[in-house]
Amino acid sequence: MKICEIFRSIEGEGLRTGQAAVFVRLHGCNLRCSYCDSMYAVEGDDYKQMSVTEVVDAVEAYRTESGVECVTLTGGEPLLHAGVNELLQALCEKNFKVNIETNGTVPCKWQHANLFYTMDWKCKSSGMSGKMRIENLATLRSNDVLKFVVGTVEDLSETESVVAQLAQIKASDAQGAAGMPYIYVSPVFGTLDYEKIVDWMLSSKIMTENNARFQVQLHKVIWAPDKRGV
Repeated sequence: MKICEIFRSIEGEGLRTGQAAVFVRLHGCNLRCSYCDSMYAVEGDDYKQMSVTEVVDAVEAYRTESGVECVTLTGGEPLLHAGVNELLQALCEKNFKVNIETNGTVPCKWQHANLFYTMDWKCKSSGMSGKMRIENLATLRSNDVLKFVVGTVEDLSETESVVAQLAQIKASDAQGAAGMPYIYVSPVFGTLDYEKIVDWMLSSKIMTENNARFQVQLHKVIWAPDKRGV
């Protein structure tokens, strides 16, 4: 597997914001978002080849040292990698609590009690909205996260529309097993005014009905926005 970096930090976003975790950043992605803040994990050769066993051993070393049990797979796009299912199986069997950050183009099919997904929806300002598929979101469960990264007012309208579509899909699901995921709205760093986003969320019925949450990238508040390994 192409591994860009493995490091310990705190979760900067989502369900585990502020909580210690080990991050495994895989190299390579099928998207080129306008606001990407980790291009070193998308293009070039800033990675090393590691086996699943080597990755698990590196993660286990952090648990031995400090007791951290949360692991986040990020990228790049981790679900594109051959061997990712084997890695997930190994981590879950060792009782790590795994969060997979994925870009919305790959269905979240691999399920385990110790695992949840944080799936992006790339809005128009990303330049990648045409790659999104609403059917991928239907694979999310009630313990997963759907994250909208917004950089313009137009992105807010798109977010509202997609959440409404997803709510309809989930409501019409005959099996009803998956449920609605958590909805997060995250501004592109340094773009939309936070107050404008919050005012919009409070005035949007579909967003409040589905308990949408506003977030900022905490790691960019604590450290320099372009700092690696945090």
